Amino acid sequence: MPSYFDGMSKSEYIIRFSGLKEGVYNYGFEVGNAFFEQLDYSEIEKAQLKVKAVFEKKETMLMLNIELEGEVELMCDKCTDDFNLLVSGEEELIYKFGEGESDDEKIIIISHNEIEIDISQPIYEVTCLAIPSKRVHPEGQCNEEMLNAMDNYLMVESDEVDDSADDDSDDNDEVDPRWAALNKLK
Repeated sequence: MPSYFDGMSKSEYIIRFSGLKEGVYNYGFEVGNAFFEQLDYSEIEKAQLKVKAVFEKKETMLMLNIELEGEVELMCDKCTDDFNLLVSGEEELIYKFGEGESDDEKIIIISHNEIEIDISQPIYEVTCLAIPSKRVHPEGQCNEEMLNAMDNYLMVESDEVDDSADDDSDDNDEVDPRWAALNKLK
């Protein structure tokens, strides 16, 4: 599975499971601006997140539960100013040993030779999924100056365009006789 983080420095987000006994292990990570700056394109420019990873090693598989919460800085869809948004999210993944790829997005197939897993990609995905599709300031906090400036550049509403088209048709008083009967129905 291709990763947004291929070839990037991310050693702090690696869980080395080789040498661990079967059982449950807890990990904590701080995710900041540097994490998202590694990406060529990310809607998130600034963030301060706390990530809790519960890793369970079993004989035939590895289970990972990622919980995150914190704050990300995003651009408001309405006024285009940046604002901070509180986010939280959770994801459970299963790592199975084998070859090929899984049809289930929650199951990741890893080679029998692997000794560690990189959780930077799942952290990024959980963060992105925690962001709502409509990103706006809380009510009343949008930049009014920017909203007013954008109103000056908005296109005329469609009703007004239709009215101007009707005005042009008034200049041409001749009505196609096929439509004359329909005008009487008005």
